[in-house]
Amino acid sequence: VYWVRSPDGSPGLLLRGIDRGAVPSALPRPRGLAIAVSAPGEQPAEAGLYLQSRAEQEVFVALCRDVISYSSKDATPRGATSLAFRRIEHWHSLLNRRAPEEMGPQEVRGLIGELWVLLRLSDAIGMAAALQSWVAPDDHPQDFATGGGVVEVKTRLAGSRPHARISSLEQLEESALPLHLLVVELAPGSNPSAFSLNEIAQRVLDVAEEYGPDTRDAAALALLRRGHVEKDAYDVDRYTTSGARLFRVDGTFPRLTRSRTDRRIHAAQYTLDLTALDPFECPLNTVLPQQGA
Repeated sequence: VYWVRSPDGSPGLLLRGIDRGAVPSALPRPRGLAIAVSAPGEQPAEAGLYLQSRAEQEVFVALCRDVISYSSKDATPRGATSLAFRRIEHWHSLLNRRAPEEMGPQEVRGLIGELWVLLRLSDAIGMAAALQSWVAPDDHPQDFATGGGVVEVKTRLAGSRPHARISSLEQLEESALPLHLLVVELAPGSNPSAFSLNEIAQRVLDVAEEYGPDTRDAAALALLRRGHVEKDAYDVDRYTTSGARLFRVDGTFPRLTRSRTDRRIHAAQYTLDLTALDPFECPLNTVLPQQGA
């Protein structure tokens, strides 16, 4: 495996010593990426992946690292070639999407909170089921939808004002299923237990890998849909989880919702005072069952 440049200077990844018979007859065609495979009988047999759009460079680097890691699981040329092209095919759907913009600190913390909940759910119901319940990547108004109800996750910094920002009229809208607000508290830290966004995202991928390639593919796709592509900026800030509170959102819970707001009001954001929500607090295991439960 070599990092290379094409004649026009485009960065690329060269896979040398492939098994030509394991290359699919119809090559994937990801947006912004060119794939070249040596002709049958030509030696050495190799495949090259070349970036054609500079705008996709960060996604391309993530793709290449993932293809290398994924294909290294099989030591045989045929097996490694098959895995490499399976991975490229998977990334086809990712590269055909628009590369996400870099998230700001608040967005980073918000995603960390969602991934913390995802891992807790995975401990209890398995990663495959947990990923199915994570609906935020599909632009759902809330973040999780499980058999027990719908959950909106908010993340706040320890020591900051005890507030939760609700970003739309739809987030706490009434549902046929029980609705809960889960507030995750993060504390900045540099101790060994602290983690960055990139690290908790990798933890999700590692756990998903234990369930097989399809589950890992689903996790990678969900992360990208949610706006995460590994960037150095996402390793700067590190956190520990210092607490979490769960609130039952029922008929008397203070909120602004679409169904109760004049239709002439197109959108609204508002802030909840968490210190005034004690009557609605309930045990975390209401939505995050204990492991193996």
